[in-house]
This record gives sequence, C-alpha cells and structure tokens, in this order.
Amino acid sequence: MGTSHLKSTAITNADASPVVANSAGAGAPGRLHSISGFVTAVASDAAGSTYQLVRVPSTAIVKQVLFASEAQGAGKVQLSVYYSDSTTDGTQAANQGLVVPTTGAGFFSDDIDCTSAVAQADYTSNGTSGTGANGYTLDKRNKHLWDALGLTSDPGGFFDIVAVVHTTAITTGTGKLGVCVHFVA
Repeated sequence: MGTSHLKSTAITNADASPVVANSAGAGAPGRLHSISGFVTAVASDAAGSTYQLVRVPSTAIVKQVLFASEAQGAGKVQLSVYYSDSTTDGTQAANQGLVVPTTGAGFFSDDIDCTSAVAQADYTSNGTSGTGANGYTLDKRNKHLWDALGLTSDPGGFFDIVAVVHTTAITTGTGKLGVCVHFVA
C-alpha cells in the first residue's frame, strides 16, 4: 500500500492559481445560525406521532443536529425532515406538512431509544443506520438541505426537523425532548 495525500474540494480550490472561491455548496465560510426547540411528549403516543421541533430554510446547510430527551418510560423516535406546514413561509401548498418523499424519514437519525434520559448528543449523521444512502452522510454536509435530501430543485420555503415516534410507542411520556440545529444560511 502506498501513502496517500488527498485534499478536500475547499483545499484544492484554495491551492489553485488563481484561487477558486468556494461557493456555499463547497464548504465556503458562512454565517452560522443556531435554532433549538423542544416539546413535551404525551403519554401513550403511538408510532406515527410527530413532534415538530425546529424549522430551517430549504437552502440551509446543516452542520450539526444535537438531540436530547428526558426519560419517556418507553419509546423510540427518529429525526426526520418534513416540509413546513406553514401557509405563510413560501412552502408550496401541495407539500405543506408532508415528510420529504423517499429520503426524509429518519434522515438525521433512526430509532433513538428514549426509555431512559438521552443526554444531548450529536445525531447529525445517524440516519438510515448512520451511513445509509438516505442519511446525512459526509458527502452531503456542504449541500443545501434540499439537495442533500435528493430533490432535483429547491422547493423554496422551509423544512421542519421532526421527531417521529417510530418503532416503539411512548408510554409514560410527559418528558421534554428536543434538538439544537446549527446551520449555514
């Protein structure tokens, strides 16, 4: 085996003569935004229940998703991406409130067990078993969220990061769960 010396696109562009400016889609610097939100789970919430946690623009470049939960007695959630359900933020009426088709379910994480308390941790790329084609893998980290989700064009408007009660229902509930999302806009 030989020794490799590899460069990211951002470094390759910086080394070019003349220097190639990195666009937002190639790891360029940008203003980092942070948004957080939480909900209090309801006792006996069945699989399919949704908790809308935060809303980001479709053009956000998500850098980190942190999740935490108080003990819920039982229950597993996945961190999914839905179209905003707002009628005033530019989200197309036909998409409002729907999971982004094909890739949105479990995009950031699958089956986080909330039986016991979940300390705040990074769930940025745990979707679809962490490295699956639909998850938020490394090759998608410098893309606008709409592009990372595999959409062919920017639908405009906003996306919601949603905790979806997945394979195991919430039993006791009444505990808070939430996310903090860092993104470049």
